[in-house]
Amino acid sequence: MKFNLILILVFVGLFNVLNAQDERFSQFFAIPIHMNPALAGAYDGTYRMTVIHRDQWNNNLETPYKTFAAGGDTRFNLDFNSARKDHVGIGLFFTSDRVAEFQANTNKISGYFAYHKKLTERNPSFIGGGIKVGVIQKNINYDNITFQDQFNQINAFDNPTQETLPPNNIGFFDVSLGLNYFINVNKTAKYYVGFAAHHLTNPNVSLFARLENPNPNLDLSETLESKYVFHMSMDRKLNITTEIQPRIIYQKQGENNQLSIGSNVQHNFKDSNTGLVFGLWTSGKQDLESFHLESITPLLGVIQGAFIFGFSYDIPLTDTFSDPFGLNTFEFSIRFSGEHENETTFCPTF
Repeated sequence: MKFNLILILVFVGLFNVLNAQDERFSQFFAIPIHMNPALAGAYDGTYRMTVIHRDQWNNNLETPYKTFAAGGDTRFNLDFNSARKDHVGIGLFFTSDRVAEFQANTNKISGYFAYHKKLTERNPSFIGGGIKVGVIQKNINYDNITFQDQFNQINAFDNPTQETLPPNNIGFFDVSLGLNYFINVNKTAKYYVGFAAHHLTNPNVSLFARLENPNPNLDLSETLESKYVFHMSMDRKLNITTEIQPRIIYQKQGENNQLSIGSNVQHNFKDSNTGLVFGLWTSGKQDLESFHLESITPLLGVIQGAFIFGFSYDIPLTDTFSDPFGLNTFEFSIRFSGEHENETTFCPTF
């Protein structure tokens, strides 16, 4: 009980700090527009949808930290110039972080728009710019939190608390911008290079900043710092059935730096619409002392028609909480993509 009480008090004190950093997905390539808004519409096909669920710290918390995201984007060709067809991408995405024990949630809903300008014809290349505009909501249920002054000195926390609690539901505006360059070389290799800047409005995400009569001697600001993302990737066909997909992503938010690098290998079975994806990824982070490896992530994907089912598991490389499994994390994703029947009525084909 003592440990749980300490954990609750620490969590309440750090709730703003924990949520001042963004959610993270090991399968970042499954939701590219979450990484860079300029990637909306940057793919073969005319629409794609993704659902992803992340379950982390399962073996160290009774109610683990969960992240869920769902959404999609669609692509429309523009015929302003028949020789060089530009296209636009439009997307919508929802993301939710949840700590069930405290009913503490951070929800985000964002709209995406990207314009892709065609540069060359022989080896088609595009330069794209994108914007994400969204709303972030934070809330917490105080009914699930107990404070020291509620202890009845016998066996329960059933006294009323004298703590001055702020509003438990707040929201704020969010804007991100991105750039991306794409080229398809000889129809065998596709290259992507991009950069994105997130949270350009730097909102104050502190619950306590919304108190009606705050203590003027306290600093109640907790800024959501801008996050900068740089990414490179390649999809290269080795033969008619096999493709290699190396990727690298670097992210910086405040004092936090993270580098993820790895590759998938995709094999499509002949004369069928099925296939398998095998991947191995590693992530490193910069802390106050040095840069070190954080986790290794094996991945298995199953392709069935227009669907790709992805399973990944983060194997931590640090002995967190003196547990042999550390902070383990499991992710499951479903991706779906397809083509329109035409550009005007948006009738998908399957």
